[in-house]
Amino acid sequence: MPDKPLNQVTQTEEVSNLLHQMTWGIRLDQLGTWSKALRGMAQLDLHILKLIAERPDIILKEICEELHIPSSTLTSAINRLEERGLLNRVISRRDRRSYGLELTDKGWAIKAEHDRVDQMIAAKVIQALDNEAEVATLVNLLIKIVQHFD
Repeated sequence: MPDKPLNQVTQTEEVSNLLHQMTWGIRLDQLGTWSKALRGMAQLDLHILKLIAERPDIILKEICEELHIPSSTLTSAINRLEERGLLNRVISRRDRRSYGLELTDKGWAIKAEHDRVDQMIAAKVIQALDNEAEVATLVNLLIKIVQHFD
């Protein structure tokens, strides 16, 4: 790489390239490469399971708002997850006019496996860094990036 500073277009291209390489290396698009139990699981499906586990009283409308997806997309995902035996639709305990979701035992197991894989991936990222200062810098930069997208 040249010693001169990258111009804006080149910086954008470089960041794009690095993000693609990182995503490919981590295999975020195919978590089944990390765990057989996660084969065929879409990122959206895993986000839904996580939300239900963290907020058992969440209703469908709130999931749509949280994930910024239309209700038709959520319905398709819930149908997939229900067919796989990972969750059940239930009348909300908080708002009897709305539906909520609850994880089945199999759903809790998949959520736990996803958490385990997430921790493995995070540990692998941290191992690539040389010291605690680099880890702290990465964490701070990731926080800044995530907040920018919110």
